[in-house]
Parts: sequence; structure tokens; C-alpha cells
Amino acid sequence: MPVSDRMKRTPNCVGICIDEAKEGFKGRVYNCFSKEPQRFTDITELFYIVDGVMDALNFPAIKTKNRKFKKTASDFKVQPIDVENKVLGADELIPSGDKSGYVLMVTGRDNATWQGMIFDKKNDVEYTFNSEVELIRILK
Repeated sequence: MPVSDRMKRTPNCVGICIDEAKEGFKGRVYNCFSKEPQRFTDITELFYIVDGVMDALNFPAIKTKNRKFKKTASDFKVQPIDVENKVLGADELIPSGDKSGYVLMVTGRDNATWQGMIFDKKNDVEYTFNSEVELIRILK
């Protein structure tokens, strides 16, 4: 099963390739506006990167402003995104050389948490989640 048609139509999808998941998460995040990935060394940085993509697109709209993770903005910098220049489609967000990876689409940011869908390339299945905690469980 390929990435769903709904994911193909929205620009807020990101590709997540997890390189290590032993004592935390390390990996790469791809977005539709850059061919180069942004690396993360823990789950907090992954959340900052995905939040940065959604904030740049202003989609989905944020309902609660004051979200905080353990790191502060001065500790980790999210790469700027040129939202006018889409270079990848949702089905291209996981490089062809990677046998496993995820395509994440956040459909809502209600009650200071994320809701959405995630496609697992390795197992060829799509999951829905209603919080970051559920998302972490899927990624493990």
C-alpha cells in the first residue's frame, strides 16, 4: 500500500527515518520543501522540527500557543523553510535507499497535542494517533 491520497495532497507531511532507537531516537526528517534532511538526536528535536514545518506553513492551525519541550529555542535551531518552493511529494519523503521510514501528517494541533496519521513504509500500514505519546509508541 503506498502513501494515501490524502497525504499526497497536503504539503505538511514529513518523512521520518529513524537511524537509532536504542536509548532514544536519532535520525533524519525530510519535508516537501527541501531535499536535504534535518538531523535529530532525540525525540524533543524531532518534535521541534515537525512543529517548525507546521509553523512555517501555518497548517494545521495551532490552537494553544504556550507549548514547551525540555530544550529551549537557544539549544536547538530549526532550519528555515521556503514554503513557496515545493521540491518533494509525500511519496518521495523517504529516500528510496531506506527500507524503513515513516511519513507523518499532522491533521490537528488541538489541546496542546498533535493528531494525525503516520504511514509505516516497512510494514506497509497506516496508523492514526491522537497525541505525541501515541506517536512515540508507533515509532518504537
